[in-house]
This record gives sequence, structure tokens and C-alpha cells, in this order.
Amino acid sequence: MVPHVHGEVKGHELAEHDNGRSLSSFFLKRGRHLDDVRAGSSFQRVHRDRMIETAQVLSVGTDTYGIPHVRFQVSFRRPNQSRFDGGGRMLALKSFADQYREHVLALEA
Repeated sequence: MVPHVHGEVKGHELAEHDNGRSLSSFFLKRGRHLDDVRAGSSFQRVHRDRMIETAQVLSVGTDTYGIPHVRFQVSFRRPNQSRFDGGGRMLALKSFADQYREHVLALEA
């Protein structure tokens, strides 16, 4: 079951909604600034078969327990350049950051 996400928050506000754990240090350990994960930003990962999966962030918000979640649209591009839409998804911020580590600049996405 997907948790309901309450308020929209900006990346730098996530640490304030984190019930004691520092999300800021979580991101700095991975070399990504907290503000990178915000509406409009894109991230990607490359699968073993060289398929590129791109996630475009639609919103970042917290659920009823204060856990930050990322709502995003995912698309796929195969090595032969065929593309397809994977639809909308939602992950906890930590899971999103673990899966999508490469920030994509707007011109590349």
C-alpha cells in the first residue's frame, strides 16, 4: 500500500521533518546535495542490459509518520533507442536515493 503524502517540502526542509535523523548527512555521504531531489529534477540508473531508466521527480513530501517520500514518473530507453513510459511511482526518499544515484541535467534528460 502506498502511503498518502501530506505536505510538499523542499529538499532543505526535509531534515526538519525527519524526527531526529539527519537526512542532510545521509545525502552528503552519497555525494548528492539534499536540494537535488526536488520537483522537476531527473535521475537515472543503467541496468545490466544497458537499458537506461530515468526518474523525473514530480514532488517530495512526508507521509503521516513524517517519512519523506518521492513521487516520480519513470521512463525507459533501450540500447536500440526505443523508449517507453513506466508510469508514476512513489518511493521513500532513502529508497529513491539508493536506486537513482545519477543526477541528470535538464538538457540530458
